[in-house]
Amino acid sequence: MISLVRIDDRLLHGQVAYGWTPALDANVIFIVNDEAKNDQMKAMSLNLAKPNNVKLYIRGVEESGEIIKKFAEAKKSKVLVLVKNTNDALALAQESGGTIKFINVGGLRYEEGKRKLTDLVAVDDHDLDNLKKLEEMGVELEFRLLPRDKKKSLSELLKK
Repeated sequence: MISLVRIDDRLLHGQVAYGWTPALDANVIFIVNDEAKNDQMKAMSLNLAKPNNVKLYIRGVEESGEIIKKFAEAKKSKVLVLVKNTNDALALAQESGGTIKFINVGGLRYEEGKRKLTDLVAVDDHDLDNLKKLEEMGVELEFRLLPRDKKKSLSELLKK
């Protein structure tokens, strides 16, 4: 079963490994990112960041739609899916045939040309378009850093 799909430009780090993973009781972390799949050093560092009792899989975006469908049907797996950006999230949602119903947006660092939606989420117009497309597909978006934080929606954040 898919426990959570999360957009986080750092992918796997302390907040994910020790905040989200235990809160979800996840036993699998599935990273969907072409760069991580193709960079052995990055993959090794991500593997070091995961909790010991959790399996880690790293795959490219294009191949992951079918894998997500299988994970969604799995009975024993509780999967935390991590993508790096809104492009990967949208592509994954499109490729997974409606399997993804919910996405947590947790970390998109500020860069020139982006505006802050929260302290840790900054978007440009392209990101906003992607997020709106996800909502049009029926994917519920929530913005929060950790499980204990209050959930916020895209519409709430855009009202600011």
